[in-house]
Amino acid sequence: MKRIFFVLSVFSIFCFYGKVYSQNVNLNTEAKTLTYEELYDTPYDINKLFIHLQPIYGELFTTNTTVGWGVKAQYYLKNVADFEGHVRAPYARTFDLTRDAAFKNSTVDNEPRPFTYFELLGTYHIKDEEQDTETKFILYSERYKGDKWAATVPLHTIIPTKMRRIYGARFGGMAYKSSVDYSRIMEKQGVTLIADEGGEIGADESVYGNMSAMGFYIGGSMSLIKNVAVQPDKIYGTLVNDLIFTTFFDINFTPMVTIDDIYIDGMRYSSEPIQKSVLGFRAGIEGKFNRSFGWAYGGEIGYRPGLKQSGFFALAKISFPVFSTQLRYQVESFGK
Repeated sequence: MKRIFFVLSVFSIFCFYGKVYSQNVNLNTEAKTLTYEELYDTPYDINKLFIHLQPIYGELFTTNTTVGWGVKAQYYLKNVADFEGHVRAPYARTFDLTRDAAFKNSTVDNEPRPFTYFELLGTYHIKDEEQDTETKFILYSERYKGDKWAATVPLHTIIPTKMRRIYGARFGGMAYKSSVDYSRIMEKQGVTLIADEGGEIGADESVYGNMSAMGFYIGGSMSLIKNVAVQPDKIYGTLVNDLIFTTFFDINFTPMVTIDDIYIDGMRYSSEPIQKSVLGFRAGIEGKFNRSFGWAYGGEIGYRPGLKQSGFFALAKISFPVFSTQLRYQVESFGK
């Protein structure tokens, strides 16, 4: 697990800056010098509240694969901490694959429930520092439009800037519920369900039910923040880099896992033989931009507690639009 966090950390660094070989702009192998005016370079002056509308996420989860939508909110409390919460759910039954299969194939009385996921998370900033670095900017000119821009090799320059680096300690809670293919789980675990009156569940039954889980996360993160804009004095437009990029690694402990019993023609089959898992982990990346209207992305991979041997998941999500604000409201005053 330490190796996964290390790889993600290294990846985030390379996403932000690379080794500098030149500060010149090259055009047709002829070196040209770019001069510019710094408009701002303030990695601490970022928006406080971000609201993410997520029109699409895709999650490959061994228990239940889903595709759907989500909503996320994140708030930065000065330079001390940040807090976030989000919810996601499938678009419809056909995008909730295990539930859809249950409606089509189940031979038991249980009614399959839709997948939903909730999370609340807080990050305390253990170390929050500013450091000098260099930023690569792609140069764009209004002369390059349409096909001409597509056929042009983008020019770039590297400019000294500042960067904010935050090492954080994360803690939060999560809860989810999902339909489950009991037949597949029982085959994996080598168990079967027993009726109250005795006797095993029939091998010809297609068994689907529901489960829910609730637990908490504890982990660490590293965020890299740039908030800089410069204005070249030639034909190029304003150059901006305002990315907020985070890598994280969490341990998930989920003591509350509930697996519904199965009912067939009014007869109860206890779900107790099905084995649960309470410990898991995840590693991921997130990126967004310090703009009042923008977009964001994120991805995770790991093992989610719930059912033993069925916890692997991989998640990708896109947020658009993302609304953000500094929450500064003031009224101008004029002396008489």
